[in-house]
Amino acid sequence: MHNNISIKIIFATLFTLLAAQSTLAQRPPAGFVPPALHPEGVTLGVEQIGANVYALQSSRPPADNAGFVVGDKGVLVIDAHIDANMANQIISAVRTITDKPILYLVNTNGHADHTFGNYAFPDETKIIAHKLTKKMMSPDMDQRKKGSLGMVRGDMSVFELTESRMPDIIFDDFMEVDLGGISVELYHFGAGNTFGDTVVYLPSVKTAWTGNLVLGEGSLPFLLIGDTGGYIQTINKFAATLEINTIIPGHGIPATASIFNRYVDYLRNLSATVAKAHNNNKTLDQTIADNPLEERFSVPDGLSGTDFYRGLHPFNIQKIFLEKKD
Repeated sequence: MHNNISIKIIFATLFTLLAAQSTLAQRPPAGFVPPALHPEGVTLGVEQIGANVYALQSSRPPADNAGFVVGDKGVLVIDAHIDANMANQIISAVRTITDKPILYLVNTNGHADHTFGNYAFPDETKIIAHKLTKKMMSPDMDQRKKGSLGMVRGDMSVFELTESRMPDIIFDDFMEVDLGGISVELYHFGAGNTFGDTVVYLPSVKTAWTGNLVLGEGSLPFLLIGDTGGYIQTINKFAATLEINTIIPGHGIPATASIFNRYVDYLRNLSATVAKAHNNNKTLDQTIADNPLEERFSVPDGLSGTDFYRGLHPFNIQKIFLEKKD
């Protein structure tokens, strides 16, 4: 019963935040499981990617990852995590490497688990986000807290002290941040999981932080908003623009550029399959039942949070089904 309540909370919440997709808030699809993002017991391991570039890898996927880059002038942090305790873990990790000021914090999207830690960062830290991410981040924290309960098993204590802190700097398609001796590039390739998905790219090590746009090795895309064709275009533009050795996802384990083909193939095939079912007047429930996840897109058994990753398949079927219906 508790799990069903959590599913209803998170499903209603995600689409309340995005009113344009409100028809999806009718009910969660069979098999959908909310991401387990409660921060209790989660630690962030510091992994050096290259000179002055560090990934912060969650000990319990799909709880959020993060990262930071150190330049001559100061530090840029990638994502603020879900609460002040996790944000302070990020700050502490930075302090194990350098005492330089944290000049910038990038929010890769507007979800609570990427932004609720904003307020814990120093006053002098400038928060950067895409213009549509800022628009997504309502300053009404009571609404955002209630809407995020499904991610944390309904535990409001996680958000009890959280205060709203909005972005200071917004960008459109591209922004370069010069930290002194190293540059960080911010890209918006189009809508994916959110309208304002931001990719943080380090040319020096050919590494990208992707937020929710790519959820890591062995994962499936999360068709939360927008449309399937748009997501495919976004991924293709991403792949064509940047040379990638490593992807640090917002959730999950690091991936390589091969994830691009996996995502595009999955979305194209699923879109065609759902279109056929729709043309044959199949119901949504029939379409979900008739289309289990293909073996080639299966999620590895050893991946922590497997239920969430596998549950994205029926979620995506429902999203595409409603696209075809419209």
